[in-house]
Amino acid sequence: MATEMDRLDLNLLIPLNALLLERNVTKAAERLQMAQPSMSALLGKLRRHFDDPLLVREGRTMALTSFAESLREPVQTAMIAAREALTAGGSFDPARDRRTFTIVASDYVTTVLLSPTLRGLGAEAPGVRVNLEPLRADLINLLRSRRCDLLFWPLQLQVPELMNFPHTPLFTDEFVAAADKDNHDVAEPLTGETLATTPAVKVNGVGGNRVLSEVKLSEEMLRQPTAVTVDSFSLALRLVSGSELITLTQRRLFDELAPAYGLRELKLATEPTKLTMAMFWHPRDMRSPAHMWLRERVEREAAKL
Repeated sequence: MATEMDRLDLNLLIPLNALLLERNVTKAAERLQMAQPSMSALLGKLRRHFDDPLLVREGRTMALTSFAESLREPVQTAMIAAREALTAGGSFDPARDRRTFTIVASDYVTTVLLSPTLRGLGAEAPGVRVNLEPLRADLINLLRSRRCDLLFWPLQLQVPELMNFPHTPLFTDEFVAAADKDNHDVAEPLTGETLATTPAVKVNGVGGNRVLSEVKLSEEMLRQPTAVTVDSFSLALRLVSGSELITLTQRRLFDELAPAYGLRELKLATEPTKLTMAMFWHPRDMRSPAHMWLRERVEREAAKL
């Protein structure tokens, strides 16, 4: 193994790593922002070098051979060592450097974490700009193609491909039920039967229904009669204000918005599982001084939650 890796053309190391992670020629090409035929040609070179097919078809998908599986750890080690060597001595001066970061996150994460993270950014880093974009269905492609610098996503909603990217857990949360402060018609604590008959505002944005399912809320909670459907938890809370409706939302978001919207928490008969929010980024940015500065800024704020 060591002999083969020592003889490997270093220009093939990056595409080899992409193929081992993605297990798909097209997705590996997208990850490296190259044409699919070019990646196919590189796979051919790698197959000849190792005298092994590396990727084989299993049904309708591709899988790594046992030899390719054995390459994953040494290739990852080599990639990390190469990045550290190439970025040694690199620096990022937020007071002088100019760049734009693109961050993809829900309204919930933006409110409870990113808003305080970005306070004072103009004074500390006047040349840095941040584009905040909402969650989209093509999250993996956004990361793979490096069209976003950071992505925030709950670990409970595990997407196998997403877990291949560098990530770190940031904070935990739980779901609570919210109603208008003057709405006293809902019996407490809220049982599954009560929830199944109480009109609600439901969130159907990217991850909305899946979040509610994965945190193990009861089936009755998920079958609430829907009066209004929205695409964000913040908007759901706004619509509950002054109405007879209720909604399920994250506690940290509720604590942030409830006073302004005139809301109160409804006691639940069951306690939902915790939700863990994580931050994801592209492996090419692992040792980037600018990215490390941004990630450290986010982590410092998350530690306060």
